[in-house]
Amino acid sequence: MNNKIKATLISLTLLFTSTSYAAMSEIAVCNDCSTQEINTLINKQASENIYVVDFVNRTAQKFTSDSDTNSQPIAVAMSVSELNTINNRYEYRKTHLRAVKP
Repeated sequence: MNNKIKATLISLTLLFTSTSYAAMSEIAVCNDCSTQEINTLINKQASENIYVVDFVNRTAQKFTSDSDTNSQPIAVAMSVSELNTINNRYEYRKTHLRAVKP
């Protein structure tokens, strides 16, 4: 009985973890890019939310745009959960990224 509960909890944890990775928007790597290079990069992306990761400066930024109005992407605040998901995805690089405030 006790093992059945543990197995169920482990299964649910794995399910929710994989769902959060699947739901993550596009991540673009742009090391040591200028503001103009970042703007060019995010304009090429098709998603509403774009995360730009810079491993040289150890930063991560989130940009969002409204697909209905085709507006220019703007920098928005990144949640702790989003930053942790990005750090977990690139854990093999042994660097810890920090969020850039817009």
